Amino acid sequence: VMAKIKETVPNKPIKYLVTTHFHDDHSGGARTYLAEGATLVTTPGNKAYFEKMAKAERTIAPDALSLAPRTPTIEVVQNMKKVFTDGQHTVEIYDIGAGPHTKEMLIVYLPKEKIVFQGDLLNLPPFGTTIVTPGNETTAHFADRLKELGLAVEKIVAVHGRTATMAELQAAVEKFRAAN
Repeated sequence: VMAKIKETVPNKPIKYLVTTHFHDDHSGGARTYLAEGATLVTTPGNKAYFEKMAKAERTIAPDALSLAPRTPTIEVVQNMKKVFTDGQHTVEIYDIGAGPHTKEMLIVYLPKEKIVFQGDLLNLPPFGTTIVTPGNETTAHFADRLKELGLAVEKIVAVHGRTATMAELQAAVEKFRAAN
């Protein structure tokens, strides 16, 4: 992945890595980005986990951070929100708090594009299908938090599964609530 990024956008540093939560399928590659000098952005409760992960030595199959050790820079989202902007593009990171899936969870919102990126909060079947499966407690929590935050979302990009719309999120929540 790192080689593809460097090929696609040469001579541009990767400044930040935002992990939605600490589960290994969402943070497993973090050490590679830390080795490149990226600042890891996480929740206050997960900072110690990532500090420990960054200090671990990989001796059998050394990774980039083991081969070129460096002290990582880790920033936490304070007061439930962090904003990055270059004057033209804005990225808003929200800590949506404790939910059924984790004690802390980050989502990333691109206000200009009206896109929210999430991990494990809405998992629809893969690309090529329009089926909306019932959500779960986590999906309902996510929908409630989006409403409370008042974000103007049109697309929901997922780590797992396909991109969805707000109507599909609502349908998944309604199916879940009707079944329970």
